[in-house]
Amino acid sequence: MRFDDRLKTVMTQPVADAHDRTVRWRQLVDLLSRPHEEIDPALLDAALTMVRSGLRAVARPIRAATARSIAGRASEPQLVAIFAGDKLEVAAPLLSSAQLDEAGWALVTKAASAEVANFIRSVRGGTEPSPPPAAPPAAVEPTPEDDHSPSISELVARIERLKQKRGTAEPMAEFAAPAPAPREMPAANPMLFRWECDASGQIAWVEGAPRGALIGRSLPGDEGADRRLIRAFADRLPFDGAPLTLPTPALEGDWRLSGIPAFSPVDGRFLGYRGVARRGANEAEEELLPAVRPALASDAETLRETIHEIKTPLNAIIGFAEIIDGQYLGPAHRSYRHRAAEIVSQARILLAAIEDLDFAARVQTGSAGPQVSTDLGHILPPLIEELAERALARGVELRVTPISDQHPCALDRDLAERLLRRLLGATVDAAAAAETIKVDVHEEKGRCLVSVTRPASTAHLSERQMLDPSFLSTGEEDGARLGLGFALRLVRGLVRLAGGSLKFTADHIVLTMRAAAKN
Repeated sequence: MRFDDRLKTVMTQPVADAHDRTVRWRQLVDLLSRPHEEIDPALLDAALTMVRSGLRAVARPIRAATARSIAGRASEPQLVAIFAGDKLEVAAPLLSSAQLDEAGWALVTKAASAEVANFIRSVRGGTEPSPPPAAPPAAVEPTPEDDHSPSISELVARIERLKQKRGTAEPMAEFAAPAPAPREMPAANPMLFRWECDASGQIAWVEGAPRGALIGRSLPGDEGADRRLIRAFADRLPFDGAPLTLPTPALEGDWRLSGIPAFSPVDGRFLGYRGVARRGANEAEEELLPAVRPALASDAETLRETIHEIKTPLNAIIGFAEIIDGQYLGPAHRSYRHRAAEIVSQARILLAAIEDLDFAARVQTGSAGPQVSTDLGHILPPLIEELAERALARGVELRVTPISDQHPCALDRDLAERLLRRLLGATVDAAAAAETIKVDVHEEKGRCLVSVTRPASTAHLSERQMLDPSFLSTGEEDGARLGLGFALRLVRGLVRLAGGSLKFTADHIVLTMRAAAKN
C-alpha cells in the first residue's frame, strides 16, 4: 500500500470516543515519522493539522511515550516542531535524537516553547539561531561544542541541571547527593525514626534517633534478621512491619521496619532503601498510629510518584495490546489477538491494584477527601449484586445475612466500597465450586464488623500465610487474578490507614472499621 493511501486510511478512520481519537493520533504520528519521499503536500498538511489540533486532547504520559517511540527516526521538521511546542519532558527525547538541517532546526526553534528552546540550545551547543525576543535567556550552563551527538547520560545531566536551576528538586535526590542534616533530636526513647541504607543494606543516614547506634548497621546482614527483610532485599521489594531488635540503651526494644526500594532515575540502578522504623505496637497502641502519619506523608508522596511511573508504561502496554486486538494497524493472526486480549485483561487487573495503592497513598497524605459516615447497609447490597454473577460462574453461593439496622462507619464511601469489593471479590475467587460464602454485618464496642467466611482451601493457613502477596489459593485460576494474599494485604493496608483492622479466626475473615454516630 502506498504511503498516501495508508495516511488517508488512518485519517478517515471513524472515532467514537476519546480512546479512538488517541489511537488515531498515535497512528498518524507514527506514519508521519517514517521516511516518505513522494507525498501529496495537501495531504501532508492535513495530517499535520490533525496531529497539531489533537495534541492537547491526548494525555501527557501518552504524548511522552509517543515522542520516545519515534525518537531517532522522525525527519519531518513540521512534525518535530509540533512536539517542540509541548512540555520539555515530552519533547526532550525526540529533540535530542533529531537529525535536521539548519532550515529544519530554525523551524523547530521558532515553534518551541521557552524551556524547549533553552534545551535545544544546550543540545546543539549554542549553534542554532537565537530564540524570539520574548523567550527568557537560557538557564543552563554553557557547554562546549562537540563534534559528536550527545549521549543519553549527557542529555539527562543537562536536563537535571536545568531543573535544578529552576528550583525543581530531583526525585530521590537524597540518594544521589549527601543526605540533609538531621533535624533537632527528639526526646529520649523515640517512638519513630527515619532511615536510609545503601545497596548493600548498611544504614547510611538516620533522622530522629542517635546516629552512632545505627550508622553502618547492616539490616539484612544482622544475625537473626527477619526472613521477610532478607527476601525483600534479595528481590528489591517494599516491606512493612519487619521486626528488628536494637540492643542500644536509647533504642532498646522491639521495632518494626518499613521501607521502599530506590532506583537511579538515570539508569535504573538499585540504590538502596529508605523508610521508617516505629516501636512495636500492640492492639491497644494501634489507635495511636494515626498520630505518626504526618511524618510518613513525604514517603506516601514518593509512593504516588512511583505509582505514576508504573501506570504510564502499563497504560502504554494496554494501548498497544488493544491496537493488536482491534487490528487497527492491519490484520493480525488469531493467536496474536488472543494473546493481546489476555495481556489487556491482566494488565487491567494490575492497574486496578495500582489504583488501590494510589488511593492508599492519598489517604495517608490526607488528599483523599474528608472522612464521612457511610452506611454499610446501603453500599453492601449493590456490591453483592455486582459480585453475584462472578460467584455464579464459579458455582459459589454468596449469601448475606439480612441487615435490619443502620451500620454507619467512619469512612468515606469510596474507601468503604474499595475495601468490601476487594475483600469479597478475592474471597469468591478463592472459593471452590459448591462452596457457600456468608457475609455478616454487625456492631460491637463502637466498631463496625464485616465477617466473611474463609474459603475452605485456606482453613490450614496461618495469618502470615494468608497475607503473603505471592499466595494463590487452589480455588483460583493461575494468573487469572492477583491472588487472595495480595488482595488481603491491600485490604489490610487500606483499613489500617483509616484506623481499622483485618483479623482472621478459624472460620472467618473479619474487617473492622470505626463506627460513626447514627442519624
